[in-house]
Amino acid sequence: RSLDEVFNNANRFEDTLRAARVKLTYLRMSGNFVSEAFAYGFQVVEQLGETFPATPDNGIIVQEMLGTKQLVTGPLNESKLRNLPEMTDCTKMEAMTFLEEILICSYQSQSLYFPQIACRMVRISVQYGRAKTSC
Repeated sequence: RSLDEVFNNANRFEDTLRAARVKLTYLRMSGNFVSEAFAYGFQVVEQLGETFPATPDNGIIVQEMLGTKQLVTGPLNESKLRNLPEMTDCTKMEAMTFLEEILICSYQSQSLYFPQIACRMVRISVQYGRAKTSC
């Protein structure tokens, strides 16, 4: 009930993010609500600027993985990856937090979203810097 109060009384989307993290974590950890956790998590990350296809597609997954491989083996080497600056974009830091929760859901349910989410987290980290949730 208190989460509903936060959602109902918030003036801005950003004011709901802490409660949204609690809700997503609860759904994920409950075990019986993994599909609901996925849907809710994707809804939140979309509002944070990260979109995913409605259903995972093998072609898109391969494309994401090859693009990410090229990104981290091309101009960046291991040393440069370790020395990325700290992430300062608050929206991307929030997105990374929610992506981490969805990544755990996808691992638990052996979803095809797992590689897409992991690759997206790597790409965000390379573009915006390291976060504590960076893969």
